[in-house]
Amino acid sequence: MAATEAFKRGSVDKGDEKSRVETIETVQLPSKPPVLEVARIRTDDEDDEDDDSTYRHSTFHIYGEKECYKVISPALDPTKERRTGPTLKQLKARRAEQKERKASGLPPTAPNDNAFFLHRPYLAFHIPPHVLYTGNSKHGTTPAVLIHPGCFWKEYKLQLGPSIGLPGVLDPRGVVAWKHNGGEKKALKADAHKLKGYKVRTWRLWGETGKEYVQCVKRSRATGEAMDPDVLDTKAPTQPAVADEVVHLRWSSPLSLQTRRYHFTYRGVDFHWKGTGTVKESRRCGVLLRFNHLKLVARLPLDTGDEKEMKKDQRREVCLGKFTSSVAKMKSGTLELYDMALVRLCEEYMSEMLEEDPFEDEEAESVDGPTESVTESFKTARLKKSTLYQVIVATALCMVGSEKEKRHTVLDFIMQAGEGGGGGGG
Repeated sequence: MAATEAFKRGSVDKGDEKSRVETIETVQLPSKPPVLEVARIRTDDEDDEDDDSTYRHSTFHIYGEKECYKVISPALDPTKERRTGPTLKQLKARRAEQKERKASGLPPTAPNDNAFFLHRPYLAFHIPPHVLYTGNSKHGTTPAVLIHPGCFWKEYKLQLGPSIGLPGVLDPRGVVAWKHNGGEKKALKADAHKLKGYKVRTWRLWGETGKEYVQCVKRSRATGEAMDPDVLDTKAPTQPAVADEVVHLRWSSPLSLQTRRYHFTYRGVDFHWKGTGTVKESRRCGVLLRFNHLKLVARLPLDTGDEKEMKKDQRREVCLGKFTSSVAKMKSGTLELYDMALVRLCEEYMSEMLEEDPFEDEEAESVDGPTESVTESFKTARLKKSTLYQVIVATALCMVGSEKEKRHTVLDFIMQAGEGGGGGGG
C-alpha cells in the first residue's frame, strides 16, 4: 500500500514537472553580446588637477632684501627660508650670479611682472613716502602707490593712480621730483591728491638714496651742461602731477581689546585688516608668532530682504586674504589672497575693475571658445592688474610693518623697565 502511494506521488510529481516545463516562456538570445558602458568615478587627485589652483588664490612671499627694500614675490626663495638666514655658500653663489648678470648687461634679478617691490627712500631730516612698484625690483618697473606713514602708526595715506607712474614724476632717488611739488604745507594738507616734491641738495649725508644721481646733478650745476632739476621752466611750465585716488588706512581702536585692527574704504566697500588665530607657523618656534598673523575681511551688507535687519545695519564678513608670519630671518611672512573671492566682490560692487579688454577677449575666444575656466582666468588676470590689488598689497605691508614696530617698541620698553628695576634697591 505504501509502495502504491509512493508510485502515485512520483507520477504526480512527474506530471507537475512536465506542466511547469511547458509554462516556461522561451527567450530568443541576441546575436551579439550587449555592450556595457562603464562610467569611471573621478578621484580627488583628478579633481585637483582639473581645478587650476592658480586662479583660486595667489601666494606672495615677503622678503627683506635690505633695510629699505622688500620684495613681494610669488616665487619661493629657498635661500631665505632658513631661520638663521642664507649660508655662506648660498651668499657666494648669489653674488657670483649677480656679477654674471651685471657683466652681461642684465638686471640683478630676472624680471617678474606678477611681483611687487617696496622701496623706502631715505633723505636726512625728511620722511619721504614709501614707493610700491609693480615688479620685483626698482629698475625697469612702474611705481604704483605712494605710502605716507603717520605718527605712532595711527594712519597711513596712500596715493595711487596712473599719474604716479608717469615719466619724471619720481626721480632716481625714488622721491617725487621738485617740479611736481603741489605747494606749501597748507596746500598739501587741504588737498590730499597733491604730491610733495623734494629738492636735490648740494650736500648729502652717508646712507641717503640716489648717490649717483646727486653727484651727477652737482656736476651739471658746476659745469652748466644740463638744466637744474630744481629750477622751474617759466617759458614752458610743467603742470604738477596729482594722485588719481587717495586711500586712508587708519588704526581703528588703539585703546581697546582689539588693537590689531586697521580699516580702510575703497570704492564704497569697507575693508579690515585684523589679527587671526586660524593660521599658524608650522616650523619650530612658530607658536611664538601666534599674535603676528593677520587676515583681510570685507564687511558687506546683508541682503536678507527683512526691513528690520536692514535697519540694524547688520553686515557679513567675507575673508579675502591672510598673512602668516615667518620665523625666517630674511622673510616677513606669506601673503595669501583669495582671487576668486575678490573677483566676486568686484563683480558685485566695483565692476569697473574687471572691464573687458578687446585683445584679451579675442585671445579667450581663440582658445576653444569662451569657456567658463578661460573667462575666470582672464578675470583673475585683470584683477591682478587693478588698483584694488595694489591697494590690498600696500595696506598689507603697512599693517605688517606697523605691527612689527609695535612689538619691538613694547619689548624695548619691557627690557628697559627690567634693567631699571634690577638696578634699584641698593
